[in-house]
Amino acid sequence: MTTAEGVTEAIEAGVWIAPDGGDEISIDAEETLLYLSGPSRILKIMVQGEETAEIGYIGTSDGVLVLWPDVTETLHLIAPFDHRERPWYLEAGRAKDTIWTKPYLSQSSGGLAITCATPISINSTLMGVVGMDVSLAKIDQDLGNISAGYPFLLDGQGVVVIRPPVPEGFLWEEILAPGSLLDSKNTELADLAEAMVRGEWGTSVVRLERGNTRISYAPLPSVGWSLALTSIDIDLVAAKASQYDQLFRRISGQTEVLALETGMVLEGRGRWMMMPPSSPLAIEGEADEATPLIFLYVLAVAISSALLAGVIGLWRGRKVVASMVDAVTRALEGLGGGNLNVKIEGDGSKGMRDIREAFDKMTNDLKDQISLVEKGSFEAGWSEKEEEVSEEVARFLQPERIPQIEGYQAAALTFADGQRCCHFYDVFEAEGSKAVVVISEVSGKGLSAAMVAALTRSLTRAGVRRSGDPAKALRETNLHLSDNLRNGIMVSCFCGILDISSHSMNYANAGHIPPFIVSSDGFVDTLVGGGISMGALDHIDLEAEGWMIDPGDVLVIYNDDLVEVEDEKRERFGTERLISLVKNNRERSAQDIMKELETAIAEHLGGRSRGSDPAVLIVKRSV
Repeated sequence: MTTAEGVTEAIEAGVWIAPDGGDEISIDAEETLLYLSGPSRILKIMVQGEETAEIGYIGTSDGVLVLWPDVTETLHLIAPFDHRERPWYLEAGRAKDTIWTKPYLSQSSGGLAITCATPISINSTLMGVVGMDVSLAKIDQDLGNISAGYPFLLDGQGVVVIRPPVPEGFLWEEILAPGSLLDSKNTELADLAEAMVRGEWGTSVVRLERGNTRISYAPLPSVGWSLALTSIDIDLVAAKASQYDQLFRRISGQTEVLALETGMVLEGRGRWMMMPPSSPLAIEGEADEATPLIFLYVLAVAISSALLAGVIGLWRGRKVVASMVDAVTRALEGLGGGNLNVKIEGDGSKGMRDIREAFDKMTNDLKDQISLVEKGSFEAGWSEKEEEVSEEVARFLQPERIPQIEGYQAAALTFADGQRCCHFYDVFEAEGSKAVVVISEVSGKGLSAAMVAALTRSLTRAGVRRSGDPAKALRETNLHLSDNLRNGIMVSCFCGILDISSHSMNYANAGHIPPFIVSSDGFVDTLVGGGISMGALDHIDLEAEGWMIDPGDVLVIYNDDLVEVEDEKRERFGTERLISLVKNNRERSAQDIMKELETAIAEHLGGRSRGSDPAVLIVKRSV
């Protein structure tokens, strides 16, 4: 077996070396392929686990392209082919971020498809791109099953990219005119397309040549598209748009994790001198120090076994000692170089056959041992990368500073570490001299919870800015979440909109622990009212409540984990202690109250590690 064949078998995927396919692999390309063995397994898992995926690939800057499930006949037909000249590679490299291409006709399936591509960067240098071709057939079929109206998908340029077959007697051909709807001579249709391209939600009445129609629309932010339906059923449109958007978000998240993994592996090239880079034992993390020792131990066993077989052979056939030694030496050199498919060549004598059989058994046993270690290392490495992404999302959810509200003081405290994530707080301005305060918590952990928290934050912000109603914003957010959350994940959220001029606050509470207000004279009131957490039901009964914020009032919005912090005697910090601390320090600034609370929590823990992630947001009216 040649080295190239051994490399291809090792990564169990299709390999194309630009531009002609790679009948002769250079030393550099061979080394790259060996290092890509671990990421190629992740690629395989991604493509096999994603029903809409047609093909996935890792293309490096030195011309190596690894594909799953395999090299297509199309590549051979259109050769020379260089992935580094393809639009998905160039666009991702220029954007330095995940991109989605325009829809196109897939050469492999003949149907409509779109490509997601994420750059692989090391110290701001483009080392390659991870990509996945995604079939749009399922979405096309799903849209065709909608009977409540005629649906269509609009891209970021205002072009209809997906539309079901036109039913008999269809009245609105103008919608399906070629080109961009932004350029339509019908100003109402052009205005609708512009609103959709901007990512807005709503329902508009559009006058067309053969009659008026109501068109509801909702965005797919992940790809910059918008879904429309000739119907007033905005809830259906919003649910479907969210469903498709989650599909695209999931795929982009997968390519980003794989790009991160591949970058880490390529960055470590040449780090291990005694270990073949094809083994994922080179994954960075806790296993870094142990894995070289494991491999050296296994290799030592292999060499010992081979030498033993050679000795046995020497005793059995003294006349062929020289040829046996040469054959065993060559095999050991190949094994030492990391080629576990090496064979002992020689004559057909019984002694040589015995050596070959013993050597083959030894290398097979060695493969089994490495596979076991490899599997554990891969799982550990994947978990480590997932934690890294979770922590990055958690940092995104916790702003470095809180925007200050005119006439108010705001301070926040959170201990989110990204592993038990996830919760978030948010403070931002809205139209009409208003400020919005939000705190939310996801009943889960890890990457999936972090992504749900990030989605909730975006949806809540968009809902508040669109409607100006906290209850409506949370109801809309719930509608999106309920259609996509799995495994019992739910989201609690408190959202308050503060009118800075009148000092009135409208708020809505979806399953979150009720906040409280301490007045300037020490009275304590709880902000009652609310509904169940988001994500459990499609529709939740939630209405806005109101409250006046007087000078000196201190609003405290917190999560369960804050009051559940335990000391060494397993005594909880408790709501009463929290209220007393705020009450006793109510004349101080919000920042000073927060410092006192942080100190009190640390003292309560007494050096013990936290078993929870406390979060609290304090807003005080200063004038």
